[in-house]
Amino acid sequence: MKKILKNVQPSIRAYLGLACCYSIIDEQAFNSGWVYDKYIHLEYTSYDSQIKYADYEHYDFVSAQGVFAKSFIEYPYDFCSETIFCDYICKMLDEGEYCFALWNETIITNYLYEKQNPGIYEHGCFVYGYDKDKKVFYTQGYFDNENWEHAQIPFEIFYEALSYCPEKGEIALIGYREIPDYKWESNIPKMIRELNVYKRNSKNDCEDTRYDLNAILSFFANLRLGVPVHVPSLYCIYEHKVLFEKRLDFMKKEGVPIKESDLNKAKELIKTSRKVMLLGKYYNSNLQESSFAAMLDAAKKLIELERDFCEGGLQLR
Repeated sequence: MKKILKNVQPSIRAYLGLACCYSIIDEQAFNSGWVYDKYIHLEYTSYDSQIKYADYEHYDFVSAQGVFAKSFIEYPYDFCSETIFCDYICKMLDEGEYCFALWNETIITNYLYEKQNPGIYEHGCFVYGYDKDKKVFYTQGYFDNENWEHAQIPFEIFYEALSYCPEKGEIALIGYREIPDYKWESNIPKMIRELNVYKRNSKNDCEDTRYDLNAILSFFANLRLGVPVHVPSLYCIYEHKVLFEKRLDFMKKEGVPIKESDLNKAKELIKTSRKVMLLGKYYNSNLQESSFAAMLDAAKKLIELERDFCEGGLQLR
């Protein structure tokens, strides 16, 4: 017996919680334009030196957006077993409910890549299908190389990873179920309003340097040679520019007077931010001064391009 729920390549996947959600709703969110009044603002958080979407904490997405019905189960650890838990997850999937939980991802990567790494790496997992004949769950995530991957995890390995912490006293699962009559609608006035806020936040003389273009500036200003750069932050910056261009294109098709030159500038931001991301990943592979300098030079160009775009280009009313 086999059950695989809808699962597509997520366009928004800088962070696991959002990627899992968009692997379900990506088509509706983009085709309707619903996504484009969201993810406009970036935030630099100094406590962890990372870049995130300012208005959307990824693990709060489900409850905040009203797209999914959400359920919880906490099963007492002493009464758990592989059979009980795997059967329960299969029943969730049979009823159209995706499963999210925390596991020790070290166990998973040791299995997938034939490693013997010690320790616990607590991370989220997302299950969208099963095959009882093969005794595997279908899951996805960032496992070992910062790339979005799909994997088939045997029930035995899956349960071992899920039951990594008896001290918690229970094993918890979260179920996501799409709300069938959710209204996928775009909000052009909000897009215009928030893009104008983005422009103001991105000015060189803006006092608050936590947001938008100044967030990117703060992120790179606080990097240190010899310390790996946070890859999800790099991807978030790149993803933000991709969304920026798609948003402008959508707005133009909806009748907003977006100039072709603005779309071309947005495409240039995508190219430059992708270069920054790739140089950052290359720097992480060697931690050399020359690689660090190349990444920062590309980031400087990105910031200059976008500053010019925000201050002298894009005009929205």
